[in-house]
This record gives sequence, C-alpha cells and structure tokens, in this order.
Amino acid sequence: MKNLKYLLLVAMFSMALISCKKKEADLTPSAIEVQYKLPQGNHDYDPTLVSLNQRYGTFFLYKWTAVDFAANPVYTSGGFNEIYTADNADEAYVGKLLTFIQKNWLNHYSDAFLKANLPYKVLFAQNMRLKSSPTTKYTVLSNYNQITVSNVSADFDAMTAAQKKTYVNTLHTEFFNFIFNRGKVDIPLAFTTVTNYTAAATATNYYSLGYVSVLVALQGDKLNRDFLSYIALITSRTKAELDASILSPTTDTSGLIRKKYDIIINYYKTKYNVDLQAIGNAGVIN
Repeated sequence: MKNLKYLLLVAMFSMALISCKKKEADLTPSAIEVQYKLPQGNHDYDPTLVSLNQRYGTFFLYKWTAVDFAANPVYTSGGFNEIYTADNADEAYVGKLLTFIQKNWLNHYSDAFLKANLPYKVLFAQNMRLKSSPTTKYTVLSNYNQITVSNVSADFDAMTAAQKKTYVNTLHTEFFNFIFNRGKVDIPLAFTTVTNYTAAATATNYYSLGYVSVLVALQGDKLNRDFLSYIALITSRTKAELDASILSPTTDTSGLIRKKYDIIINYYKTKYNVDLQAIGNAGVIN
C-alpha cells in the first residue's frame, strides 16, 4: 500500500511539473541567404541579367571570384582549378557579349529546356587560359556548376568571322557536354545499336562503322564520345555542308552515319523540342 501511495505521489508531482512547463516557441526555418546579389551594377545590360535570372534561375555574373570559377565539392589533383584560370570581364563589353550569346546560344532552346539545363551560374570572363601555358586561350569552358564565356573584352572585336563561328560552335558543344555529363539528356536507344562498338576501328574504316571522328573511333568510352561528336558536328555545320561531306554516299558508304544522324535529329526534336540542325544552319548571328 505504501508503494502504491508513493507511486501516486510521484505521478501527481510529474504531471504538475509538465503543466507548469512553459511551451517552447514554434520553430521557424531560417531564411536562406542568396549567394549572389543582382544587379551587380547599374549598366544598361544589368536589367537583362536580372531578367534572365528570374526566368531560368541562373546567375549571369561579370563580377566573380576564383572560387566561383574553379570550386568543386570534391578535390581532385590536377583538377579544373589547377589547370585553368581567367580574369573578370571588361564591363564595357558585357552588353555586347550578352547580346551575342542570346542570339547564338540561348535563343536556340526553349525556356523549359534552358530552365532545366542551364548551370547555376554563367560567368563573363576574359583571358581564359591554361595556367601552365598562358598563351593557350579558351573561349568557353565548364566546371561543376558553371559555364564561363571568355573574350568579354576588346578581344571580341578582334575576332575574325571564322573565330566567331568557332566560338558559337564551342558554346553549343560545351553546353551539351555539361548537361550530358550530368545525366540531364540521354542518348537515343536506337542510336546505340547502329555502330558495332566492339569492331576494330582504324583510320581508314571508321566512316564505314558509323563514326564521324577518327579520335572517337580509336579511343575508349566510344558510345558516349560518339554521341557527343555527332552533336558537335550537327550544331556546327549546315545541312548542305553535311550533305556534301559526311553524309554523302562517297563518305558514308555504309549509310550508318546518315542513319545515326536521322535518329538524333528526330529524337531531340520530339523529346526535347530542340532542332539541332537549325542550330548548325544558323551559323553566326551578328
């Protein structure tokens, strides 16, 4: 009986403590601080950069740090940060390059595709180069969550028509490398079965096997490299140029190249609403 009374007293005391305890304030999530603040200045092009961010969620930056350019969550010896470097854009040229990449890159894709696939940031730069060989320059590079476009300076005005064409080609090639390596676009299943990737390729038979690049034919990871080489070729040549060269019966003796070309063109139009050949046909839009 004593034990029962003791237990009752303990229970009553515990309930009294609970009833007297103050109610804790409801937890509220902390505000997430945005890493970058737009606009970065008061130039006439700044409102466009703000609009692009609102439209796609991507930060187009002309002021950035070495960390923005080269950071990667996983350190790799000999990685991007140890190979490449670049300088901030000449702000007097940002507007000109912005118009150029809108006409020659962004306008070729739907808003839905860009919103899903543009990187977290696009950096405007100049003098993008190898650290070990500063005279070796690059116009477009990508890393982790950024794509950097260079020659945002007087160097752009000094470019020849051929160099601007190469610049545009590289924009699309690097963009597809970036999104493909992140699993955001895929290779059509039908494409994978056309070329026999186990067949021995040489510098003389690679066209007949369905390759458009001898380097791809002779290297490893053939399927992925083969697909990306088709993307690079299609987006950099007009249909007339392709018909007169790589798609001609004298070059494409087995018909495999045209077959793979048709598969990619139709697949990307249907699934992603992207007309790859229209990009190649457009050339450079000034």
